Amino acid sequence: MGKIEINTDSLVTFIIMWGIPIFMVFRGYFKLDTDDKKSAMKDFRSKRFILTIGFIVGGVFLTHLGVLFAINILKGIGIAILIIGGIFSTIEMWKESKIKSVPILILVSFVVLINVT
Repeated sequence: MGKIEINTDSLVTFIIMWGIPIFMVFRGYFKLDTDDKKSAMKDFRSKRFILTIGFIVGGVFLTHLGVLFAINILKGIGIAILIIGGIFSTIEMWKESKIKSVPILILVSFVVLINVT
């Protein structure tokens, strides 16, 4: 088995980038009352949330893990999930406002182009 090399700079960035937001979300969640917790969990489990925000965050997370551990297949899977999330987000925003959906499409395209090269 090969040794996995981890870039220390990437590890620190990964911990800060993912650790602080996760901590803040959990802290905010535990401060909610019971009804608000149920409402938040209902929102997080909705198909719309999972297909848009969930896929984008999951794709970015997997891509970041792939970069951190230098695993190209993980990075590729993350980019694919990110693209799917971007497409669903653009479709959802297109239903609300065609003009507001264009920046999402441009942003996701830019992120994908940066990660592919």
